[in-house]
Amino acid sequence: MPIGNLTSQIFANIYLNELDQFVLHSLKPRAYVRYGDDFVLWCADEAEARTAQIIGTQFLADQLGLPVNPKHDRVQPANKKLAYLGVDIWPSGRRLQARTTMRISQNLNLNNVASYQNLIKQHMPKRYGKDLIWKIVDILD
Repeated sequence: MPIGNLTSQIFANIYLNELDQFVLHSLKPRAYVRYGDDFVLWCADEAEARTAQIIGTQFLADQLGLPVNPKHDRVQPANKKLAYLGVDIWPSGRRLQARTTMRISQNLNLNNVASYQNLIKQHMPKRYGKDLIWKIVDILD
């Protein structure tokens, strides 16, 4: 589902609420995150993760008529880096992917400063926030 405008985001949340309820009440993972049509489950062990993968894929196909992209459907250990929505996530922390920080530098303008500033504040060390302030000063000059 393309997330190009506000209505598609709203429709994704309404439509995928069924998935949220199913995951939380039937699969019961240790943790669950969904943004639009991208989601991640954290399970106790690999066997539980494989079971959740099979049951969840079947639920999406049977109940919601949605296929799962096999390219992004995988089980991996929680201690490995997880690339999710432009952020690399580890058990010890998170950081914006290099590609995401490059896009921020290329697309930075006065209309999106606040969004990018908060994104950097949430996912990067403080020095990156200071670098962004200098880039903003350059835009204003």
